[in-house]
Amino acid sequence: MKIFEEIKDKNISFKNRIIMPPMATAKADDYGHVSGDILDYYDEKTRDGIFSTVIVEHNYIDPLGKASQNQMSIADDTTIEGLKKLAKVIKNNGANAIVQISHAGSSARFDIIGQSPVGPSAINNPSRKEAELPKELSIAEIVEIEDKFADAAHRAKEAGFDGVEIHSAHGYFLNQFLSPLTNKRDDEYGKDIDGRIKIHLKIIKKVR
Repeated sequence: MKIFEEIKDKNISFKNRIIMPPMATAKADDYGHVSGDILDYYDEKTRDGIFSTVIVEHNYIDPLGKASQNQMSIADDTTIEGLKKLAKVIKNNGANAIVQISHAGSSARFDIIGQSPVGPSAINNPSRKEAELPKELSIAEIVEIEDKFADAAHRAKEAGFDGVEIHSAHGYFLNQFLSPLTNKRDDEYGKDIDGRIKIHLKIIKKVR
């Protein structure tokens, strides 16, 4: 069966086609650091060796992009040691370790981040009921967030992960730039599809 066939690429190989997708556990400590509960959870999920790859739940790249309490963080260097332990658990159990990196953008909540959320335009996020009105980002602030995605990817590499998945769905930050419902900008980061995907392409180039 093809599901059990190996796939090889120049940068990564998959022993089969069974992949564990990112699923939020809300088990990080108050600072977003990897906890013992997280290590135990991923050890339990991977110890039978069935997965070729595990995509670890979304890690916020910036405190302003934190989506929920006890979400994992990759926003600063203090997170690296815990992430090293997590990558080691997954890889010791025979799977590739990939981490999803994210920013909640206008989907973030005041009670989580301590201030109003940010987004491509000052438009309430339609994916979240009772979403707060976000602050529209300047171009300089957008570039700063692009750099934070790249910094997060470099931390993942230092921690021993095999790759990163850049979260661009579920009404989160990058999805907000892509969608004409939430991106009404008339500058280089808006207007048409080329403008709305500009941030995605720049992040990918910076991460590589």
